[in-house]
Amino acid sequence: MKRNILAIFLFGIILSAAFLGWFAQDIAYYFESHLLYQDPFKTLIIVTITSVVLFIITFVINTILLAIQKVKPRIYIILLITNVFIGFFISLWSLFVLAMWWG
Repeated sequence: MKRNILAIFLFGIILSAAFLGWFAQDIAYYFESHLLYQDPFKTLIIVTITSVVLFIITFVINTILLAIQKVKPRIYIILLITNVFIGFFISLWSLFVLAMWWG
């Protein structure tokens, strides 16, 4: 039961990181107009870095849980493939948007 909860928790982190990476520009514009009233470029940098770091943290936690045998190897492989594919493309998109903002 605990193994399933850990897998669901890690998948939730992956989805959160994907959401942050995919909608980083929208989040930056929302913060500019509703919350912080500052340059959205700073917010975009923070959201993009947060998204990439969450993908890396998920990979590290997943590997640690496999090493201490809290996650089955089959679940590890599924989460690893999901994290790598989603993380690569979302991070690539997020960094592309950030690069376009830099000009």
